[in-house]
Amino acid sequence: MSEGQIVVEDPQNMLDKILDLPDQLEKAWTSIWTKSLPMTGDSFDKVVIVGLGGSGISGSLFLDLYGRKLAKPVTVWADYGLPGWADSRTLLVAVSYSGDTEETLDSVKNAIERKSPIIAISSGGKLEDLAGINGFTFLKVDYKSPPRAALGYLYGSLLTVMTKLQLTDLTEKSYFQAVDELKKSISQKTFPSKAEELAVTINNKVPIIMAYPPLAAVAKRYQNQLNENSKTFALAATLPEACHNVIVGTEYAVPEKLLVLFLESQYGFSRNIARKKAIEKVLGQKDVPMVPLSVKSGSPLAEQLLFLHFGDLLSFFLAGVYGVDPTPVEVITLLKSELAKL
Repeated sequence: MSEGQIVVEDPQNMLDKILDLPDQLEKAWTSIWTKSLPMTGDSFDKVVIVGLGGSGISGSLFLDLYGRKLAKPVTVWADYGLPGWADSRTLLVAVSYSGDTEETLDSVKNAIERKSPIIAISSGGKLEDLAGINGFTFLKVDYKSPPRAALGYLYGSLLTVMTKLQLTDLTEKSYFQAVDELKKSISQKTFPSKAEELAVTINNKVPIIMAYPPLAAVAKRYQNQLNENSKTFALAATLPEACHNVIVGTEYAVPEKLLVLFLESQYGFSRNIARKKAIEKVLGQKDVPMVPLSVKSGSPLAEQLLFLHFGDLLSFFLAGVYGVDPTPVEVITLLKSELAKL
């Protein structure tokens, strides 16, 4: 700590990448919007978005925001293979920053066998090689960072593709209006002090991030970022499902070790929005503190982006509280090396 600010050892400039989110989103759209895709909405009946971790969250964010409005079934897949119903009329969108995620590669190979149309969003790797051999669409992400720090490129590319295929009601104007809201909040430094304050509050606690659509996937992103940047344990709990199980798990918990972050959306279903008071009362009876979080926004997409940015800042400052470098993820590297031996 120094003069009320958390000092974070950040030799690989994670903070710069966090602040780069609006620029990533802008470049993702402009780099893809003018490109022709070899398929139209008539080329497929359903969609599978494949990806894991910092790449795969893009599909969940998309589905959370637009799932209720989609005219065609869209599924997020984070595993090997593909659903049994995936066929030649199923569009596969593979999102893998590295291009070497083995589960995603296996899904793509399955899609090739089933003669499914494929679009890949990646920086290269084996996925780019597969695209060159099999002739499917490859949209290159030209940005050097850990996968989780390239969210603007990955998610922005996915949104652009889905808009070009007329799967959403998103427009170029509304997209850039949302990005402009994010840029304004960053330039005005709306969130850093709040994120620092909350990071201090979270210290030595297990954060449980509760949210309902269209912020349920954002809660999962918070969990992932706290795991990877802060090297701390965290849980995401989606409403209304969490009301049927997670709250019971507080019965014999150690309340002083828990902290619920409640992400409030102004665009959620009315009954989910109304749950806040009831959940706060139940948790209060168990002495589990709850911190409500909200942002002012002009659209659901803007709200989502603002929450994403706040969560990234929170995970960054919590890394400073714990005295860890937010960038390296040695445990994942170790796990991948062990998997390579199998």
